[in-house]
Amino acid sequence: MDLLRGFKDNCGFGLVANIDNTPSHELLEDAIHALERMMHRGAIAADGKSGDGSGLLLSMPEKFMAKIAKEAGHTLPSQYAVAQIFYRDENSIKVFEEMCAKNDLRVIFMREVPVNTDALGQLALETLPTILQVFVAPNSLMATKRFEALIYLARRETENSLREDEEFYIPSFSNRVISYKGLVMPTHIKEFYPD
Repeated sequence: MDLLRGFKDNCGFGLVANIDNTPSHELLEDAIHALERMMHRGAIAADGKSGDGSGLLLSMPEKFMAKIAKEAGHTLPSQYAVAQIFYRDENSIKVFEEMCAKNDLRVIFMREVPVNTDALGQLALETLPTILQVFVAPNSLMATKRFEALIYLARRETENSLREDEEFYIPSFSNRVISYKGLVMPTHIKEFYPD
């Protein structure tokens, strides 16, 4: 079984939402607090600090992403998606770019996600991949109309091409949501991801 992509279960799940669908930092803090309360649902490695994984699936933080893009010298179009990618081999990113181009998508820019490794135990540090966000937009009018299908195809074709690369993983590639996850204890996810 593929250890990175083979498991679909989780041992705990929480949902925090605003009934008006209004984004707020308070809602994010509530989600982090809820995740911290699920500490009893996961395993702890012998190093006492590495967890068996935890994460947050968030609605796309539009203002935050626009700010990141601006800091990198880019303006995001009205329609874009972000791929959150874990990898170790640079060639896997080239494959991802090729699959995007094949599916009429253009890469706007890439950003290595800042992390604080002090939040990790030894086991997690030894297996820590590079975490990259790739901002992608439709490359034509036709791609604009089929954008969600094309990002799905680009993701699946990339994963299929790199199925032998056990250190490549796409936690999320979407125009609606983004996933921040890792081998981090629920109580340390906020510390691990300064974002």
